[in-house]
Amino acid sequence: MIKNYFEVSALPEGRSSSDFLWKPENLDLKYNNVDFPTDVLLHLNNIRRGLEITCFGTVSTIIETKCVRCLDVFPIELAEKIDFAVRLIAGAPINSQLWYEDIVRVDPASGKIDISPRVRDAVLLGVPTHPLCKPDCKGLCPICGANLNHGDCGHTKEKQEKQIDPRWEKLKQLLENKNQQGG
Repeated sequence: MIKNYFEVSALPEGRSSSDFLWKPENLDLKYNNVDFPTDVLLHLNNIRRGLEITCFGTVSTIIETKCVRCLDVFPIELAEKIDFAVRLIAGAPINSQLWYEDIVRVDPASGKIDISPRVRDAVLLGVPTHPLCKPDCKGLCPICGANLNHGDCGHTKEKQEKQIDPRWEKLKQLLENKNQQGG
């Protein structure tokens, strides 16, 4: 993984912004059934007040994944928030890694922070666990496996109900008997 250091000691007093760009392979992005076809962009807003720096911004990229209902591959635009604070302290490490900490202590003379682990985490946490190509995705036909978003395959709901798994036939009979007895 290529480290992308953010030189916090060089930030001017007041507001400023910084942009960073990574190739997905440089962030070691790997996730089941997800491709990362575009670069990852971090737009970071910074507010420096003396030795304290507040950073907040957005990590954005486009991923390609499979719909959990119909299995079509489709793109999703990710935009995840990221924020952290930096405290410049003499004697702190010159190079620091922004990983588990929200407040990082860095040497004010030549302080740098590796922000790539935080960016990687933001992207991976933004990947949906149940991706749908569209909210009303019809999925696949349970009989023939055809994608119902592309058209009707001819297996209507009535035909599916008539084709009951033989193992469930007794349960259906019990329900029918119960309904006939009024219970």
